[in-house]
Amino acid sequence: MPNARSVVVTVPLLFVLLACGPSSAQAPKDVGELQKEVEALRAEQAEMQKSLEEVREFLRAATGGRFGAPSLVNTTFDIGDAPVNGAQSAPVTIVEISDYHCPFCRRHVQQTQPRIYADYVKAGKARHVFVHYPIAQLHPDAHTSHEAASCAADQGKFWEYHAKLFEAPAKAPDQLTDLARGAGLDVTAFRACLDSGTHAQAVKESVRRIQSLNINGTPMFLIGPTTPGSATVTVQKIVEGAQPFEAFQKAIDEVAAGK
Repeated sequence: MPNARSVVVTVPLLFVLLACGPSSAQAPKDVGELQKEVEALRAEQAEMQKSLEEVREFLRAATGGRFGAPSLVNTTFDIGDAPVNGAQSAPVTIVEISDYHCPFCRRHVQQTQPRIYADYVKAGKARHVFVHYPIAQLHPDAHTSHEAASCAADQGKFWEYHAKLFEAPAKAPDQLTDLARGAGLDVTAFRACLDSGTHAQAVKESVRRIQSLNINGTPMFLIGPTTPGSATVTVQKIVEGAQPFEAFQKAIDEVAAGK
């Protein structure tokens, strides 16, 4: 016995076939012929649906999974206890999702970030939040650098060590330790933290969370108004990739103006 959906689909199709069929002067088609035509139309529809799904899968692969993903605009992003630089009272929050071994991230830090800091962060107009996202498929050694940065944060020197990590990719523990020494950390405590994997799980969790948002590349910047006393940011603008300063300027200014 056909289900309700089959009946709903079949009745309009029968109507179309009858309306578009031969004139009343001609012999009407019997039920068997009409059913065959209905089945043929259903088969064509199924084939079209299959082709559409194939196109969607191709686009998902071509865009690194972003095609069809929900936009992050107007969603709430939890910054939790992520490192923050800048005045807590700054009206705009810039959340940077980044990978220490990503060359585009390094380019942003070296070429564009100084102007963002000069015009916005140091001026008290924006604050900067960093979120760990080492992409293992692209940079298999980056995860340890993010753990090391968290170890530096334990000593209150995240941003000093953060800057060192973007000067050149460090892979071996000894290299990371040398950077810690240069950033003024207690090297013994730093190395104990790194060797014990104190922050390994936290970095993995950060990666898992970002992947769940269908973010598959770095750097990515989520920009929204600062809510005093809140650990969340409502995303209003997104800047993807190592964009020129003007792209950040436009996004930050529009958020500040409530646009």
